[in-house]
Amino acid sequence: MVQTILAAVDVSRASHLAFKQALVLASSMRAELVTVAVTPRYEGNMNRLTLKDADTKMSVPFLKCLEDAADYAASLGLKISTVHRVGQPSEEIVRVAEEVNAKYVLLGSPHRSQVERVLLGRTIAKVIEESPCDVLLIPESAEIRFGKILVGVNGSKASMRAAERAMEVSREYGGQLHGVTTIDVPVERSLRYGVMNEAWQKGLAVLEKFTHLAEEMEVPVVTALREDHPKQALLAYAAEKDIHLIVLGSHGHNWVNEFFVDSVIERVASNASCPVLVVNGPAQAD
Repeated sequence: MVQTILAAVDVSRASHLAFKQALVLASSMRAELVTVAVTPRYEGNMNRLTLKDADTKMSVPFLKCLEDAADYAASLGLKISTVHRVGQPSEEIVRVAEEVNAKYVLLGSPHRSQVERVLLGRTIAKVIEESPCDVLLIPESAEIRFGKILVGVNGSKASMRAAERAMEVSREYGGQLHGVTTIDVPVERSLRYGVMNEAWQKGLAVLEKFTHLAEEMEVPVVTALREDHPKQALLAYAAEKDIHLIVLGSHGHNWVNEFFVDSVIERVASNASCPVLVVNGPAQAD
């Protein structure tokens, strides 16, 4: 069965660069690539334009994005399908992902300041929250590679789903898999007797569970236990080991508020120099 990748494009540089990486991924997977562009609904002065006229005018640059994407793919001897929608971008992207039964939704992820992440990152957050499949975030100028894969694990079901997916990717592409667990104990608590030792024991138990799953799936892994905030630890490890892909687990629906406050996914995706795969799909691991 041929798999499908859905790549969302808009007028931003990040999405144009991400689309080129979507072509690379689709070719490596021998998958069909569907490209979607969504024109946001007009919310201006309705006395000047009818809704239909406004949608038509606003759609021009988005239709051009799809045309350019199809032309670029054709110049490489590749064929893609294009879809244009008008509405709330995250809702339409998710709807198309469901319609085409996508394996991945691929989004460009520009580097942003904290304020910009709050104002502009809502589409990415909502797509991750509602997506029926995994979401692959591509930072500007990043390339999709699978030589070294890093997965953050903390023992939760979401992180073990991510671990399983990372192992599947590692096995498929022959990449080296790294699993990192972090210990983030506030200073005031770390001074209490036995707290740090207990935290270390819990961290080691998580890595043991991760290693056991890897053995079952016959995937060799490298593990590490770091003392730091998860976001800092994962980014530092990725830089230190020249990681090509970071894999993280999403808790699914109703986590969007956490995404904006202090989510590891949001903070890693906004600062990583490599692609980040956010795993939403079910897995066999508990």
